[in-house]
Amino acid sequence: MAEVFVPLNRFQSVVTGLTGEQDEIYATPIGVSSIVLSCQITNNSLVTQPVTILVTSNRELPVPQFVDIYSGSAFISASVSLSEYSGSFASASLLLNANRQFLRKEIAAYTSNQNSLSETPFTFISSYFEQNTLDDVDAIKYDIINNTTIRTNKAAKAYFDKNGVSAIATTEYSASIFALDYLKVLSNQIIKNQSTTGSADSPLLFQNAVTQSILSGFTNGTEAGISASIYLVNSLVDVIKATIENPVFTEQPPVELVTNVTIPVADSLSPVVSGKLVLEEGYGFIVSGSTKLSVVLSLLESANE
Repeated sequence: MAEVFVPLNRFQSVVTGLTGEQDEIYATPIGVSSIVLSCQITNNSLVTQPVTILVTSNRELPVPQFVDIYSGSAFISASVSLSEYSGSFASASLLLNANRQFLRKEIAAYTSNQNSLSETPFTFISSYFEQNTLDDVDAIKYDIINNTTIRTNKAAKAYFDKNGVSAIATTEYSASIFALDYLKVLSNQIIKNQSTTGSADSPLLFQNAVTQSILSGFTNGTEAGISASIYLVNSLVDVIKATIENPVFTEQPPVELVTNVTIPVADSLSPVVSGKLVLEEGYGFIVSGSTKLSVVLSLLESANE
């Protein structure tokens, strides 16, 4: 199929009336970035008219799913408050923090070992997996002690770019999933304040640069509290993993540039300063107002390299 020719620079004008709904006046073509040179909205009625201007990316972004993260737990029922385990959550967070560097190095070494056993190994970059582990651990240890999901939400989204496209190279996809699975295995032992090699799931270590920190004389809560911490940490890791494997996408909401600004009778509004607004490919320029309003939009389109 022949490629569509896009001039390097092209002026474009849009002249239209409004329908009374949110009207997408202009959508930036694929392969193009547009500079808004001017926008004039004219009030053709005999009364003052409000107008709202929005910009939308017209893209869908992944939304990590935290629904019912506590349901199904053997230790938490409808009659039990999570606050009962707050001490254990604090201890789990402290233990994870004490082992940040151990987790960073051990998970990267494990991933490297798994890659070397593959029939089609990829070019392994340790720092990439180390940073992913640090970001995930820091998010989870913060959320479990602060009774929130805000940082795990951010950590899960970090595996995608700003356009909602996976940022994980195809060759590194499976390794990224294995790294999260191993994070759960190690974390479960760390939260117990027990050696990770004491687990049947991790009988040996893959590096000796950083050793696990086992805190002597440290009380990390009741058995139920420890189980609660393990369940919660595993659930948050699973949210990150599920976001990577089966992301749920939601359309990115528009950003309001101008909200209910009134235009006097027989007057106009020019809300965009020349050259101060750039629309990436796919971005839409939306105007919402009365059918008595008309819009003149001037743009400079430039082909993306």
